[in-house]
Amino acid sequence: MKEKVKALKQYPLLVLFFLFIFGFMILDGSWPKRSYSDLERRTLSQFPKFSLSQLVKNQWTSDYDSYTKDQVAFRDFWMKSQSLSESLLFQKVEIGGALIGNNNALFTKMFGLTDLETKLLNKNTTLVKNFVEKYPGNVTLLLAPSASLIYSDVLPTDTPMLDENSYLDNLFATVGTDHVLDLRSTFNTNKDQYLYYNTDHHWTTHGAYLAYLEFCKQKGLTPMQVSESDFTNVSDFIGTTYSKALYWKTKPDTLSYLDLPNRMTVWNIDANLNLTENFTSGLYDTEKLNTSDKYAMFLYGNNGYSTIEGNGEGSILVVKDSYANSFVPFLCENYARIGVIDPRGYKLSIAQLAEQEGYDDILLLFNFQTFKSSNDLNGLVMN
Repeated sequence: MKEKVKALKQYPLLVLFFLFIFGFMILDGSWPKRSYSDLERRTLSQFPKFSLSQLVKNQWTSDYDSYTKDQVAFRDFWMKSQSLSESLLFQKVEIGGALIGNNNALFTKMFGLTDLETKLLNKNTTLVKNFVEKYPGNVTLLLAPSASLIYSDVLPTDTPMLDENSYLDNLFATVGTDHVLDLRSTFNTNKDQYLYYNTDHHWTTHGAYLAYLEFCKQKGLTPMQVSESDFTNVSDFIGTTYSKALYWKTKPDTLSYLDLPNRMTVWNIDANLNLTENFTSGLYDTEKLNTSDKYAMFLYGNNGYSTIEGNGEGSILVVKDSYANSFVPFLCENYARIGVIDPRGYKLSIAQLAEQEGYDDILLLFNFQTFKSSNDLNGLVMN
């Protein structure tokens, strides 16, 4: 034994290496397993249930590989270290599907459309066109431009971004420019304002308010007047784009909202469009402000169908993605009843509900990046 120990002393680095590997295996095996990563904003893989058929298909091996990667000890540390090395040592300006702007703001990578996205964009454009023609004069399409389009001057040099302007021009021409609210000119004029988060793909509440002012101008409505002091500000907001890049220079954003007293009801709805109340509350789920997903506080997230009691006259139905969540509260000034549909959670006919509930106006509000890849707008057709 002494001779073996003496022999091993001749290879101290090799001994240390094997001790490290063995120690890390023990640590990794005993490391607490997580179901969700707040840092990455995603569900983590769990130990796969073994079956011989899955093993033969190589599926179990693949699932186990995902499990070991997701549950490795110090995963958050390794992920941040990888991002740090890619940005510092290799000078990468694209990390995890996010682009690092010259001002250290993060942008969603969008270099081109896949074949599927091209089909979905054409399909969705046709659905909206037909929906607008079915309700002439009642429907407004608002496609929020991407932050990368408005702030293209701070993108990494020679970034081959998709020509979003061209796609929007064609889309708006197909739908009919009289039925479209095009924000590009207004946002470019006011780009010195805080219109988009630096760590998230959404516009800020200030960006949403600017869009709301343009909506009121187009509809002939008197807008809600607000000042900076009217907003409640929440610091240390880190969005989903940061979760992709984990960029070390990122500074947290500030999330703002108007603390309005209006009430919102979230509905359960059956195939016959019978409504039963799920719950009624305020416009904001303030408990979300204590989590990593602070933006989900607006309208309690992306519910299938909700209604809001406003202070104005008439009614409006907003068919939307999450961009509308910070926009909708401003409509309380102008409408007595506001309906909100998120097609991702509402699989019935939107057109049928709009007629049943007798909405006066309809606003289709999406971000271009969501609209081009959504497969949830079939409800715009009457069943």
